[in-house]
Amino acid sequence: MVRSCMGSHEPLRVASVGSPWALAWILWLAMGWCGGVGQGAESTKDLLEGLRPRRGEPLEKQGPSVEPPADGAARTSLFGLTAEGFKFVYLFDRSGSMGGAPQAALRAVKAELRKSLENLDTVHQFQIIFYNERPVIFNPTGVQGRLAFANRQTKERALRFVETITAEGGTEHEEALKLAIRLRPDVIFVLTDGDDPKLNRQQLDRIQRLASGITIHAIEFGSGPPPRDPSFLATLAEENGGQYVYVDIAKLGRGPTRDK
Repeated sequence: MVRSCMGSHEPLRVASVGSPWALAWILWLAMGWCGGVGQGAESTKDLLEGLRPRRGEPLEKQGPSVEPPADGAARTSLFGLTAEGFKFVYLFDRSGSMGGAPQAALRAVKAELRKSLENLDTVHQFQIIFYNERPVIFNPTGVQGRLAFANRQTKERALRFVETITAEGGTEHEEALKLAIRLRPDVIFVLTDGDDPKLNRQQLDRIQRLASGITIHAIEFGSGPPPRDPSFLATLAEENGGQYVYVDIAKLGRGPTRDK
């Protein structure tokens, strides 16, 4: 009796044979068959290896992956701040101040957003909000207030939406943050020059209470070195599990300056 090599517990029964040479021949065939199966499994392994995500190359350029991260979460970044999750909201200040160079700031935002969206796969969701005195939200489906799945078509629409945005008006931080929180993402990237009116202690407490577990990363645009006094944006990030970074618009090509 020879046990099957296909992973089954059913034995391979050998009928009575007329000579030891016949039995040896049958065993040789069985061993050759098992070897073929092993080679096929190895070939399949090699094939899957070629379909796994390639390090350093955005998922958008690789197509669907047969081996996503262990928990399926995306890992993406904005101006050096990295986050993991399934749902992301990008909240951008579009006021006329924006670090003293609003058009340069918007160009940088658009370029960074493009790179960040490339790291989201079709199972992930995102939303984009630009705000001054009032928010303007990306609306690819015609239904306001929803997160969008990060398929190729939606990403292309998002980039076209961003191209329509201009810098103008004043700033209203709290209402824009509340809108982002109502979408219940895993992560919010908020980017602003931190211009007045700044969030006070009472407002920061409200945001923390509403966010309730949502990670908020804060990026502050400015001109020149980081401010000496602690930024309310650094406090916002710290109190909501995120990180803070200051970006000098004049040195955008040299990389951001992290808060120590």
